[in-house]
Amino acid sequence: MADVAADLDRPVWATRLRAERTARGWSQGEAVRAMRVHAAEQLPADSTLLRNWKRWEAGGSEPDGFYKALIAKTFGTVTAAFFPPATLQEADAALIAGTGMETVEILARLRSSDVSAATLEALRITADRLCCEYPYMSSEQLRVEGRAWLRRITALMDRRLTLAQHQEVLSLAGWVALLVGCVEYDMGLRRIAEGTRKAALTLGDEAGNAAISGWAYEMRAWYALTQGDYRGVIAAAEAGEAVAAHDGAAVQLQRLKGQGSSYLGGSGSRVMPVLAKKPARRSVCC
Repeated sequence: MADVAADLDRPVWATRLRAERTARGWSQGEAVRAMRVHAAEQLPADSTLLRNWKRWEAGGSEPDGFYKALIAKTFGTVTAAFFPPATLQEADAALIAGTGMETVEILARLRSSDVSAATLEALRITADRLCCEYPYMSSEQLRVEGRAWLRRITALMDRRLTLAQHQEVLSLAGWVALLVGCVEYDMGLRRIAEGTRKAALTLGDEAGNAAISGWAYEMRAWYALTQGDYRGVIAAAEAGEAVAAHDGAAVQLQRLKGQGSSYLGGSGSRVMPVLAKKPARRSVCC
């Protein structure tokens, strides 16, 4: 209870700093040494860094820009995801900077008070990057980063958007939600993964994006296949084909439908021991 109360009193970034460290089984000293490994320049002595780390975890002081970037790098994420900016203008600038855009583009965005094409392009780049990292990044790390960016994308819904921008933000949120759902299923979080998948389906429907809706049904078919629910595979695949017959998911839906039909037709009511080991990672967007 004391830890919970302390977490409520600390800034969000300080609570996450401690959570990320303990999730890796590191002591504070080990975290300092890990941070040193990722530093491109000479750092102060371990004793000094350890004092700073203790203050950061306690929320007594906030790291400066140099150490924020270094901490994020140590935990395999980006600065903006670990230390969310306080204002909308800061948030947009950090989002764009995280994609590697040039300084002149960032400054141009700061002169605008509305959500710009540059901001949406930065989000597209980020969503594509996250999806393409799916086969390589650890599930835990990718889920943390994906959820952080998902919060930032959906936060734009509170801004003044054109209809086209509204649909674009819904679509981007839908793609990232699909990714997070895949990762959660990989981690064995079946109930949570299904909830995320349903959210992605809703986002796709609201955005009028048949590709997202189709992949959401493809995920449902995949979930069913790995659980031996072959009738569920066929039902999900047919639902997906109904909304995305000509989109990228169509081929995969047909393949899954064929597998479900094959298992049912070839074995009657016998339940095949499907995928006793963890299935190979699949990507819906890269």
